[in-house]
Amino acid sequence: MVSLTFLGGTREVGRSAILLQSSQNKVLLDYGVMLNDEPGFPAHIRASEVDGIIVTHAHLDHSGATPLFYLSEKVPIFGTPITFGLTDVLIKDFIKLSSYFLPYEYLELEKMMNNRIELRYNEKARIGDISFRLINAGHIPGSAMIVLEVDNEKILYTGDFNTRDTHLVKSAKIPDEEFDAVIIESTYADEDHPERSELEKEFVGKVKEIIDSDGVVLIPAFAVGRSQELLSILRFNGYKGDAAMDGMARMVNEIMLNNPEFLRESKGFSDFIESCDMVKGWRDRRRAVRRPGVIIAPSGMLEGGTALFYMEYLAMNESNAVFLVSYQIPNSGGAKLLETNRFVIKGREQEVKAQVARYDFSSHVGRSELREFLKNLKGSPSVYVLHGAEGNCELLASWVREELKLEGVAPEPSESFKI
Repeated sequence: MVSLTFLGGTREVGRSAILLQSSQNKVLLDYGVMLNDEPGFPAHIRASEVDGIIVTHAHLDHSGATPLFYLSEKVPIFGTPITFGLTDVLIKDFIKLSSYFLPYEYLELEKMMNNRIELRYNEKARIGDISFRLINAGHIPGSAMIVLEVDNEKILYTGDFNTRDTHLVKSAKIPDEEFDAVIIESTYADEDHPERSELEKEFVGKVKEIIDSDGVVLIPAFAVGRSQELLSILRFNGYKGDAAMDGMARMVNEIMLNNPEFLRESKGFSDFIESCDMVKGWRDRRRAVRRPGVIIAPSGMLEGGTALFYMEYLAMNESNAVFLVSYQIPNSGGAKLLETNRFVIKGREQEVKAQVARYDFSSHVGRSELREFLKNLKGSPSVYVLHGAEGNCELLASWVREELKLEGVAPEPSESFKI
């Protein structure tokens, strides 16, 4: 008998964590954090009880709590090579920024990396009586769905996935096999994303318009995936002007360039990176705000990072623009800016004079694609829906029940199910 216990990511976006238990072994599928003022962690499980960890991708809401298992234990942890490179960079930065709130330090991260087992896509692996493989999830370079076989049951965990090609990665494909259970994200279960090529043209046209008027465009973006995708969108669609990239994205670029097999088109990506000015210090930042061009800087939700420095210089000039391109958690700086057109500048909340807009360049599936994915799965799996806010988990689960006549569940925190 196989059981699934949902330790995090239930009815929320953040701290994804699932415990899969077979007759002999216990395996964690992701163990992430919730990125609030104080990091939120999944439900606790003793490291001594865990036989292995499988990480779908590097983003902290899926990987950020994994060092907890290396305070004393030596648990094998599996993922793609690029996922480990990116995870190392992200968690080091997380420790630097949030160490006061974290129950682990750099030493635990180092131990974790020493216990990593790197897998390519479709390479078979095993943890006790649980066999599994990783397949492309199309979310960011190295992101993976997990296909597990245990006790004569087959389970698919999608992690975060995307069935549209992006400039960085090829899209995920619907697995051509039958599953007994599917665990699926629901981040955008309530909305479709716009047609991508038209959105790109509109976005780049607006960027050119601002810069032709001697303005500066600030693009707050996550360092892993979104920054690189936005630069690729600009260059691919004919933007030839100045572009600067700040923050952790510089290290991320190197990791991606060193793992070309996980990129859709590595030569083009390399050329785009070569065309971009990499900000290396405050002199470069001050230079960037004084000339027409694009600045790509973290954080994507305007909750920290060098984007806050650029906001102070650019937000009060109507010639400039702030274009948000990432998911905005409710009450984040970016969400408040979109709702109110106000932002804290030099310690005081003020109305922003620069143009403000959001462009939906999501690396997640939208509503129609989620439904299409589930419709085309073979077999009659039980469907467990997580990684969704504002009712999206239950929204997709109820659609599964009503339209597909399958078992559709939006688990509660720490709820367990037998398969």
